[in-house]
Amino acid sequence: MGLITDWRQSYRLYSLQISVVIALVAFAQLDLLPLWQPQLSPNAYAAFNSALAILLFVARLIKQSPGR
Repeated sequence: MGLITDWRQSYRLYSLQISVVIALVAFAQLDLLPLWQPQLSPNAYAAFNSALAILLFVARLIKQSPGR
């Protein structure tokens, strides 16, 4: 496995963008989840996180090039 040749353009990769969203959701969970708990069931939150993880998996399967 080699490194991306133009790594400075990696912000354009779908998989990296989705990973950042997952990290932000996990970070926001610390402060926002207590506010969301009355409106958001644990099953809905788990389904949302699972959907993001599946989306990341699919994005990793798509051929991506940072130089687009």
